[in-house]
Amino acid sequence: MLMHGMRRAGLLGGAAHWRRAGLLEGAAYWRKQTAADSVRLYSSWRDRIGKGNPWASNKKKQGKDSVVADLPKSELVYGLASAKAAICQGRRVIYGAYVQSETAGDMSRDRLKEIVTLAAEHDIPVVERSRDILDKSINGGSHQGVVLKVSAYDAQRVTNISRVEGDSYQITTATEQTIRQPRRRLPLWVYCCGLQDTHNFGSIIRSALFFGADAIVIPAYGAVKPTPTVSKVSSGAMECIDVYRVSDHEKLLDRVLNNGWSILCATTSKAGSGQLHSVDALPRLNVPTILIIGNEGSGIPDDVASLSSMNVHIPARAELPSYIDSLNAGVAAGTILSAIKFEGE
Repeated sequence: MLMHGMRRAGLLGGAAHWRRAGLLEGAAYWRKQTAADSVRLYSSWRDRIGKGNPWASNKKKQGKDSVVADLPKSELVYGLASAKAAICQGRRVIYGAYVQSETAGDMSRDRLKEIVTLAAEHDIPVVERSRDILDKSINGGSHQGVVLKVSAYDAQRVTNISRVEGDSYQITTATEQTIRQPRRRLPLWVYCCGLQDTHNFGSIIRSALFFGADAIVIPAYGAVKPTPTVSKVSSGAMECIDVYRVSDHEKLLDRVLNNGWSILCATTSKAGSGQLHSVDALPRLNVPTILIIGNEGSGIPDDVASLSSMNVHIPARAELPSYIDSLNAGVAAGTILSAIKFEGE
């Protein structure tokens, strides 16, 4: 009964956007349901996410007949790699999976079957929808036949990163303290300082995960955010790594310097306060490090550059036109991350 109701209801969708895209039956559907059915649907959803609703402040005002009034803010993650990563990592609540009902040239049926199987293993409802409906739901993005309805990515606000004690260190956010072990010999973080392009951001996240970074930091305002588009560009890497926000980067960077970290700035023309090295001759690092990647146009701001312990640039291999003097941020970050080595590795 529950599965039948969720299938007919389009996975408990609630926004006008889903209605226009054909992913929501509408309030009239709910008025036709018995009170008992409504209670069962609502109770089942509550049981899946736990009775303590962390998104209570995001409740939308809905009609008294709607059983989705308590649904939190959600978004659509799309693409085979992103969908698989979101399901396997379990970092988000997944309300349901939409799969394309007809075969198309850009679809891998075997990989799509894998997503359906994973969804079943994780008790995630699956609903078939036409390609046209899926296209509309994500404004024409490349979904490869699968779209997940998930809770919004929760980028916590980081306020401090401690010294490394033994083989672990502590991350302090606005709401909690977490003990972490570095993925490499020492912690490596990436701060995207003022980055604007979602494709650059997705590329950086994928490189950061591949080369062993522990986390990504972004400004709380005025910069890229961990959106579904970024998840798709990163081929699901965004679902596998922590992305934090920072309100006062100067204060955070000053604290981590006092905690024994170093700051490595990617630069072209200005060296800040630290030594300048070519990426070809970057020395091995012996302390936890934050790599700073600046804005695509203006680079790293002066207040951050002045805190740098070391600066790295990527030399061109041939003469360039005067109006092209660097790589894009995503490629530059990947190049530098591939060159970073810690002593003992």
